[in-house]
Amino acid sequence: MFELIKDIHRRRIVRNLLAAPRDKKIDNIEEVKSIGLICRLGDEQHWNILHHFTKVMESHGKTVHIIALQPKGQDLNFVITHQATYKCREGVDFNFWGLPNNDIIRPFVERHYDLLVDTIGQENFFSQYIALRTPASLKVVYATPSEDPTEVYDLIIRGDGQVELKGFFNNVIEYLSMIKK
Repeated sequence: MFELIKDIHRRRIVRNLLAAPRDKKIDNIEEVKSIGLICRLGDEQHWNILHHFTKVMESHGKTVHIIALQPKGQDLNFVITHQATYKCREGVDFNFWGLPNNDIIRPFVERHYDLLVDTIGQENFFSQYIALRTPASLKVVYATPSEDPTEVYDLIIRGDGQVELKGFFNNVIEYLSMIKK
């Protein structure tokens, strides 16, 4: 019963956030100056791909910030070395309604990003909430054919099964490179 009430409350929050005005803009990857990444902390290989993408983008003069969901019961066996990473621990950093603690997400969601990339790759409240709270010009996500994240995201890269992170980042860069300067 409580889960149903929580779900109704979350849908109301999403609906209210969707109603907020936002300036959408698609830039060529060369013109993008700030990037926000939404991710789920998993294994070290997953983090290494995220970190490599971050370092490549920063070497091209872009500012990158990461907000990471650490699933309940998931222990990290690696060190998060990127300074602009904000970690939300599921179950600890969330309130009764399942909303992440404002003090933890505020530094991430109050920044404007030219590009916001959701790498979680499946519909979930955390990534939708963060994407809707973040003022980004372009919001990108990976989705399977059965998912429809069109209300929240501007560019959807479709694939079957779990997101393959390296290929997903390559697709984002490739598609944004096609935009006329």
